[in-house]
Amino acid sequence: MARRLLTIGRLEHIALPGLGVPRVEAKIDTGAFRSALHYQRLKVRTHDGMKELVVSFQMGGVRKTKVFRRFQRVTVKSSNGGTSRRYLINTQVKLNGHVVRTQATLFDRSDMKYQVLLGRKFLHGRFVVDVSRKHTLG
Repeated sequence: MARRLLTIGRLEHIALPGLGVPRVEAKIDTGAFRSALHYQRLKVRTHDGMKELVVSFQMGGVRKTKVFRRFQRVTVKSSNGGTSRRYLINTQVKLNGHVVRTQATLFDRSDMKYQVLLGRKFLHGRFVVDVSRKHTLG
């Protein structure tokens, strides 16, 4: 039996429970392969012989610092054709009761309207986007 896809709008309110963010508005970006999260500061440090990524987030009115022991660097191609190296983390996204574990790159989005982009990898097999709608899940 085929799994029914949930329809969402081009903008949705989400939570990022693993980052301590209870509510933030996310843009659904079908043109992006991976999701992207805004960070305020980040640094790589060595602790007990292991590399850690220390990231400060400020999203949805909440400021948190989180330490990631599992992360990697990936090359991301932007819509204008340029490439950049970004850190990639695993996190959870909660969308009206639906919790999805997904990957997201970290990017300074301070000059952009939305702090979170949800890309195709997040959407695949779960959601379909109605671009004429916003906040369909409340």
